[in-house]
Amino acid sequence: MSRMKYLSYIFESLLFWTLAFVFYIFIKFYGIDNLELEVNNHITFKNLLLHAIYIGVFLGIFFALIEISFQKTVLNRLVLWLQLLIKSSSYFVILVALLTVARILILNDGNEPFSSERWWWFQNKFFRTFIVYFLFALIVFLMIQMANEKFGKGIFMKMLLGIYKKPLQVERIFMFLDLKSSTTIAENLGNYKYSQFIQDAFIELNEVVSKHSATIYQYVGDEAVLVWTFKSGLLYDNCIKVFFKFIEQLSGKKDYFQEKYGFHPEFKASVHGGKVIFAEIGTIKKELAYHGDVINTTARIQSLCNQYQQQLLVSETIWNVINSKKQYDSQVYLDAYLKGKNETLTLFGVQKIGDLVS
Repeated sequence: MSRMKYLSYIFESLLFWTLAFVFYIFIKFYGIDNLELEVNNHITFKNLLLHAIYIGVFLGIFFALIEISFQKTVLNRLVLWLQLLIKSSSYFVILVALLTVARILILNDGNEPFSSERWWWFQNKFFRTFIVYFLFALIVFLMIQMANEKFGKGIFMKMLLGIYKKPLQVERIFMFLDLKSSTTIAENLGNYKYSQFIQDAFIELNEVVSKHSATIYQYVGDEAVLVWTFKSGLLYDNCIKVFFKFIEQLSGKKDYFQEKYGFHPEFKASVHGGKVIFAEIGTIKKELAYHGDVINTTARIQSLCNQYQQQLLVSETIWNVINSKKQYDSQVYLDAYLKGKNETLTLFGVQKIGDLVS
């Protein structure tokens, strides 16, 4: 996750939890007797609303920091139940602390100090309902985040509005990543260990895709398909740079792969872009799918990597609009024939200058 992605995540978390607790106060205010608080003159809707905002802001920040720490550290490699246990414990402690502070501030009328009794939350009806509400809000927040990760930011809301019920024409850049020598590796490792090998390789891919504004459209066996809008793909040459960052990431884990599997994963890739159709398909299982010649062409280009002995082949459509060509060495292949297509393409085999020197 890039720095901007982290800041964006913190802002989203802060905004969501602030609005969530403001909404909670709207729900609970007219049933204030259920809060098990001493109602006095200074406990007003405005007073409660202000403290809800404070709680939402602080919880939003803490929540984002906990999630980011799991993404950036080895905690992300823990089994799911242990991750959930650590996170749940952290959220519970933070909630108790924030609500205790808020309770003291709300009940203290300024005339005499108020000391909140220890373990007040243990038998408090308000706290129990608050926890139920928090868990519900947490599920909603995580579902939104998972939907954004799967479909891309903002896509989930458009799905809810039914925008993709009718096919839309959009411009996208695609990258097809495929494992080299997959048959040989699979035969040597066997199905189970080969699956682990692919899993470990794609964990490294996940480390770099978000830093380069890519969305993983789908995994197909030992192949991954990445997608960008033209704007995000061409910004900082993300659609080219992500491949070399992935290769660097794998190189840094070469000893790990060799020791565990006896093989080091190497990938080949193709990049192409243009107009495609984007639509929601399916009824029992809904998916957002891209259709069009661009996808087929990108797949065909990737199949030529071995023929031209290139790790990365880029179509003329994309190479012509890449900004930082000085960082790369390119070898042009005119009139490249793509299987199943009548027209030929001009392709560019692309390598980083530093890789050539080394």
